[in-house]
Amino acid sequence: MIPFKSVCAAVLGLAPLALCAQTADELRGAWITDLDGARHVLYLVFRDDTISGMKCHDCTDPDKLAFVDDGTLDADGLHFNLYHSPAPDASYTEEVDAMLVNSELLLTLRQPQGDATNIVMRRAPPQEVPPPIADARPNSPPAGQPRMLPATAGLVTEDKVLGLWLWGTGPTKQYFIFKRHKDGVRGMVCGPCDSARDFAPLEKVILDGTTFHFEIVHEDNGIGYEEHGPFSNVADALISMNEMQMTAWASFDPDGRKFEMTLLGPVRYMPPTTP
Repeated sequence: MIPFKSVCAAVLGLAPLALCAQTADELRGAWITDLDGARHVLYLVFRDDTISGMKCHDCTDPDKLAFVDDGTLDADGLHFNLYHSPAPDASYTEEVDAMLVNSELLLTLRQPQGDATNIVMRRAPPQEVPPPIADARPNSPPAGQPRMLPATAGLVTEDKVLGLWLWGTGPTKQYFIFKRHKDGVRGMVCGPCDSARDFAPLEKVILDGTTFHFEIVHEDNGIGYEEHGPFSNVADALISMNEMQMTAWASFDPDGRKFEMTLLGPVRYMPPTTP
């Protein structure tokens, strides 16, 4: 295998450092590739001198979600670990080196005791989709008013929040996934989940009494990105029975408009069936 660093240098016959120098702004956000009939999405987050994010394929399946962590960016490219946990007793970590060449992200992934794999990822064009169909049951509240929880909000624990939560219906339904990562919780939201422009990592998770706090991270997408650049939607949620009542606001306007969502879950993931 020829290292990507050497390939990068050979593209224009330049020294590796001269050609491959790259910045967080060039790398942040969503990247895609299609392998063996599945869409793979890598989403990179650069915040507060920390590199994080997520990678998934068949992205509505919680078992296919892995987390980016321990990242560094230097003259040789981007380096990070990719933490997989397809089952409690089957966790493993890949070491990843990434390099930007001619607008493509070249990845080398190394599994424990395994061979290295090279893949090429690209940016996805924006995709215009209609908004999800919100809950339209007769007892839904007027717009702008939070829905009543079915019972008093309970103490938030990891066991209560882990798993798959859903909002809306149809092909643009939102999938919120929360999983254990190291000594905490991280996650991802997508919908539609084959569009890289409709993804956001869920980070800065805090379980505080009855309040479930997390941030919906937007590095290169989301309403407000074009004007304000990378931002987060900051969310506080209460959980009762199988409902999560979430209130969120944009980090660039904490006193501005807030939006409410009621998620249902955790639900058992059922893979799509083939007709």
